[in-house]
Amino acid sequence: KIMDKKTILKKTAYILIPIIILLILLAFDHQIREFVKINVKSEEWETFVQTLNKFGDGGVQAAIAMILMLAGHLKKKDSLLRTGKFGLIAIISAGIIVQIIKHIIGRPRPTMADKGISSRGPSLSTGLDSFPSGHSASSFALAAVLSAAYPKGRYIFYSIAAIAGVSRIYLDSHFASDVFAGALLGIVVGTFFINRTIKQQ
Repeated sequence: KIMDKKTILKKTAYILIPIIILLILLAFDHQIREFVKINVKSEEWETFVQTLNKFGDGGVQAAIAMILMLAGHLKKKDSLLRTGKFGLIAIISAGIIVQIIKHIIGRPRPTMADKGISSRGPSLSTGLDSFPSGHSASSFALAAVLSAAYPKGRYIFYSIAAIAGVSRIYLDSHFASDVFAGALLGIVVGTFFINRTIKQQ
């Protein structure tokens, strides 16, 4: 099937715009971090953000997916079972891909950068695994699958994923570009499973 110019431009924009945003974030990562530290961080918010950060934890997300699977099995709802199943697979897949990329790039986390460590490249060392964010990737992978299965809740699913990602910046665990790259990766992984499962029902 031959695509028309409008479709080609649309697909090109979907690829170029995220890349441009990522490059801009990479250029301003340290400025964004300083802004958050000076203008946003406070002791009052710390506990609250720590709680929000739990939504990005792979174990919590896996539990959500397994609850959906169990509910689907008990209620004899195949769509619910499949959503949980492929949500879990998407989370695991995103996690594996992220770990591979993290250790190939070997970017220092913000706190490591404070110590003057700026080396990049393949590494298995703790702290040299900032890019991309695993919390962000798994959060958006699950959000993509859930949004395809339950379109009416897509704004809620993606908002929760975004909150989990932003919490990583607030907690100084990642740079903004790490979180954005993780989100992109998660959406790609989630969409991969959507195209092969949910939409084929």
